[in-house]
Amino acid sequence: MKYLLLISLCCAACLPTRQVTESIRQPAFDSRETTRYQVTIQVRQALITGIMIVKHARDEWRGSLINEFGVKAFDFIVNGERCRVLNAISFLDRWYIRRVIASDITLLCGGRARKGKYLESLPGGGFLLKNEKHHIIYTFKPVNP
Repeated sequence: MKYLLLISLCCAACLPTRQVTESIRQPAFDSRETTRYQVTIQVRQALITGIMIVKHARDEWRGSLINEFGVKAFDFIVNGERCRVLNAISFLDRWYIRRVIASDITLLCGGRARKGKYLESLPGGGFLLKNEKHHIIYTFKPVNP
């Protein structure tokens, strides 16, 4: 069992990923209109799925993550390099969780790249963000009206 775990960890370390660099400062979200994404957030102990609605207006991004039942997980506002996570649901309403989410969303809105975060394009206009420090994987797929 120990050897199987060791082999799987070695194979996972060899997978190719692309680190977000300072030259990649384009927002991952579409800034021309209000956009909806099907979102999956994978953490070690939990999985959050839902719809994220994102809008760009007056040099700031605004958005909400709502699950399939209509329960709002959180809202966010990104203005430049500063992101605020608002109205977080109770299990996400901790300062350290809000800080990690805010940092990751800032990167998606064209913010500064940080060590251990990787952005990958998916077919069909989607994208994937990996936060290796906190072991979080965000998957965004556009929802067509």
